[in-house]
Amino acid sequence: MMLRCIWIQSFSFSHRNGIAGKSEEEEVLPKILLMGLRRSGKSSIYKVVFHKMSPTETLFLESTSKIATEDVTNSSFVQFSVWDFPGQIDIFDPSFNAEAIFGGCGALVFVIDAQDDYLEALSKLNMTVTRAYRTNPDIKCEVFIHKVDGLSDDTKMETQRDIHQKATDELAESGLEGQIHLTFYLTSIYDHSIFEAFSKVVQKL
Repeated sequence: MMLRCIWIQSFSFSHRNGIAGKSEEEEVLPKILLMGLRRSGKSSIYKVVFHKMSPTETLFLESTSKIATEDVTNSSFVQFSVWDFPGQIDIFDPSFNAEAIFGGCGALVFVIDAQDDYLEALSKLNMTVTRAYRTNPDIKCEVFIHKVDGLSDDTKMETQRDIHQKATDELAESGLEGQIHLTFYLTSIYDHSIFEAFSKVVQKL
């Protein structure tokens, strides 16, 4: 498992904020979208995985206020673009261009804070993956059950089962069970689990 995730830690990246001024090269890069509620840990994941920031430094990060993007282009094995979205973004706002965001997207990673009440997160997960799937049926939907470093092993498993069950039930109520396939990962920035999870996501592109 360790060997599979080492390569993602060795990349260097090019950095941009926002989505304007996209180059021709960027247009063809498969996108990985990083979404979730505010304070779920998205930006910490983004900084640790793609900027090699130490986990303790992320304690001082402010909430993301605009979309930030990162291109991984120096590997012949895989090239992709990561988009970190603010938690307060409304995917049903008329200004949200679903085709531009979800179209051509390889994977949507939705981050859920395992140490918080995740009912609101599950509701937003359902709305987000539903909108994404209806725009791009080929998109891979991944769920990072995050911040599990503070949980016991039994609580981790119980939380994963509960989130998996509730998310599946909500998809069934939306009539999309069997069409949208969610993959769940237990993650933490304080160990290799976040690199392993991201490596598995990238391997599906």
